[in-house]
Parts: sequence; C-alpha cells; structure tokens
Amino acid sequence: MAKFEIVQNHPKWDQFVEKLECPSPFANSSFLKLVDTCYDGQSFTLSVVSSGNIFMGAALRKVGRHIRPAPPMTYMPLIYDKLSHRTLLDAQIALGEYLKKNFSVIHYISATSFFQDVRGFQREGFGMQVLYTALSDLKDFDIMKVEQKQRNIIYKAQRENIAVEETRDMEPLWDIYISTFDRKSIEPPYSKDFFMALPELGEKIRIYTAKKDDGRLVGFAAILLQGKCAYYYVSGNTHEGLSLGASPLLMFTILEKLKKEGYSYFDWCAINLPRLANFKLSFGSKAVPYFALYYEPKWLRMLKAR
Repeated sequence: MAKFEIVQNHPKWDQFVEKLECPSPFANSSFLKLVDTCYDGQSFTLSVVSSGNIFMGAALRKVGRHIRPAPPMTYMPLIYDKLSHRTLLDAQIALGEYLKKNFSVIHYISATSFFQDVRGFQREGFGMQVLYTALSDLKDFDIMKVEQKQRNIIYKAQRENIAVEETRDMEPLWDIYISTFDRKSIEPPYSKDFFMALPELGEKIRIYTAKKDDGRLVGFAAILLQGKCAYYYVSGNTHEGLSLGASPLLMFTILEKLKKEGYSYFDWCAINLPRLANFKLSFGSKAVPYFALYYEPKWLRMLKAR
C-alpha cells in the first residue's frame, strides 16, 4: 500500500490542477477565492501527497466542522492524475480517513464525470448518490449533431439576425438573470455580489451575449474554462429571447467556437432536472453519471432513522 500524507492548501495545488487534461474549474484557487469573498465559510484544498508529489486532491468548503458547498459550487470536485487502480484506491482511503477524522459531517463531495472509480470512499463508509451531467464531445461537433427541432430554432434565430458577442459587462445581464428565475418563481442561486464579480476569474471565464440587430440584449451565457474542457455555468433569457430562440443559437455558437479553439469536451454541468436535461441533451451530448459522496456519523444516521 502506498504511503500518503494529506496536505491542506498545498503550495503547488494550482500547478497540479493546470497540468491535468480535464480538471475542474471549480478546483482552481481563483474560483475558490471568489466564492470566499461573497459567502460565509472557508474554501480550501486537500492534496494526497507521496514523495513530494500530488496524486489526487479535493477542492472543498468548510463551515465549522461541516463540509458543505456554497451555492456557486456546482461541484466540489475530486481530481486526480493518471493512477493505477490500486494507487487510486489507496489515495481515496487516505483522503476518506482524513475527512472522517477532521470533520463531523461531509454533506457533499462530487467526483467529476471523469472520476468514475470511488471504491476507496465506499470502503471508508461514505454514502453515494448517482447524479448525471451531459457531456459533449467537441472534436466532431457540428450542426447535424443537434436534434432537428433544436436546429430549426437555431435557423429561426439566425434569420432574426441575432448576434453572439463576448462581454465583460455584467450590469445589464443581472436584470436578465433575475427575470429568468422570477418567471419560474425560483430564488436565484447566486448573489448579486458573486454574479457581478465573475469577470474577476479572468481567462477562466467567458461571457457571451445574444443581441438583436438593434443592440437589444435578449440572452446571455457564461462558461468556465479549464484544461481542454469547458463548463456551462450560468445563463438567462428575456421573454423576447425565448420566443426568438436566442438560447439555442447562443449555445450552438459557443460550442462551435470552443471546437475551433481546440477544446475537447463541454460539460453541461448537471441534467438532474428534466426540463434542463431536455435542452442540454438536444445538442447531441451524452448523459454521463457522476457521484455525490457524503459521510454522516453513526449518531446522525440513527437520529435520521427515528
């Protein structure tokens, strides 16, 4: 069995994240610092280290002795370098033991869609919920990968002369974001402070708008970038944008741009709500499982069972 130590906030964490082919943007320190400026609790990283090298790690958030995500953290990801199945198992056991020793409840840690083997955590008594995301392979993406109904909507939006442009100005997008959730009678998941600060992520984020030919904003979408993978993050539409098909055209244009720039995959960041799943899967993406891991002490499990 390999000998591992767990290091909190390892100074070479960002270098480890950057060298991975498809890590998670939710693991880089710039994203974690932005969350910390807008929400209670404290983000941190745990690295599984042997002989001075990081083999695996997790980007987490603690509130007291609980591990729980802040609203903007779609994933609190586990990431790892290329490991043999035995080394991966040992690294997971070491991390699981550390988490159980130092925290009373782990509400949620997610293995990304590229992290399928979680046997080590299961051995340590972690529970597991199977969730799904949609993953688009950009290497062979084109308009014919999109479902016919969605293609027709894209063609309609093109005839309406809707233009897709990049922006860093969040102010006009906030009202669209709020109205999107108001229509659904749902509380927006992100605070205004966090939303407005998203451009601070620099090259790790791109924000695209959909505009009519007279300059009217009808929709937007922000994506996160890390390695060879891009991630759907936040979006919104006006009533007019919905009727004109702005969102399908916006996402199709983004996927085409990413393909031309050499990105390999686009993670639609969860399809666990049927309404969202239908839209995200209509672009030819594939449903891929990922695992939400949690740990509750025996006394809490007994209390819940009453």
